[in-house]
Amino acid sequence: MFEGYTHSIPVIFSSLEGQYDGQLYVDSEKDPGIAILFTPFNFHYLAGSPEVEDVVNILDEMIFKKYLKETRGKEVVVFCPDKRWEKVLDEVFTRHNGIKDVRKMYQLNKMRFRKIVQGRESLEGIEQRLVYEQSYGALQEYPVYRIYKSDRCISYCAGFMTGKDQVEIDVSTVEEYRGQGYAFEASVDLIDFLLENGFEPVWAAWPYRAGSQNLAISLGFELKDEVSAYIWVEAECGKI
Repeated sequence: MFEGYTHSIPVIFSSLEGQYDGQLYVDSEKDPGIAILFTPFNFHYLAGSPEVEDVVNILDEMIFKKYLKETRGKEVVVFCPDKRWEKVLDEVFTRHNGIKDVRKMYQLNKMRFRKIVQGRESLEGIEQRLVYEQSYGALQEYPVYRIYKSDRCISYCAGFMTGKDQVEIDVSTVEEYRGQGYAFEASVDLIDFLLENGFEPVWAAWPYRAGSQNLAISLGFELKDEVSAYIWVEAECGKI
């Protein structure tokens, strides 16, 4: 049911392939027409047919009456595979004063990236380490490039979600070291490692995360799509 997705592949399939312990809700165990994959990261994915009878009420029940109540959740972010589903989610989230935003999806231009790798000058005074970690509830290890300065990790780039041979990237730098090229350095190393091992790096960012978008572009990523995100946060939208 999730094969129709053209975005968020590693996020979805990292749960379906067992790297993370997601929860799958369906409208019927015998003959499901609708499925929602609830991941451990508050990013959740809808699949199936929007033509199912009473689809709006069914989704309302699955998301707001079951999942949020059962998990005592305070927020959800739901994505769908196409415009047909967007019309349904528009109606469901309007009922609960939900918010509609977009998430920017980037695809790596490998030729551009190779030129960047060949032309870059490595930073001095740092130590770079490739390690395998298992955080955020991961059931399998994933690769992380960490940059150390005076034995302190000041930046890292992690390939923390893997599915269908695609890898979602997470980057972070200690605040006092931001803007000095460390995130770029860590990201180049991890992306190069992923490509050499047959994986496709994937980058995604919210519109307000200008720094993340600029870093992606500097690494050779190009904007592939802007997908709708349906958001409900109790503090902003009120209780259900």
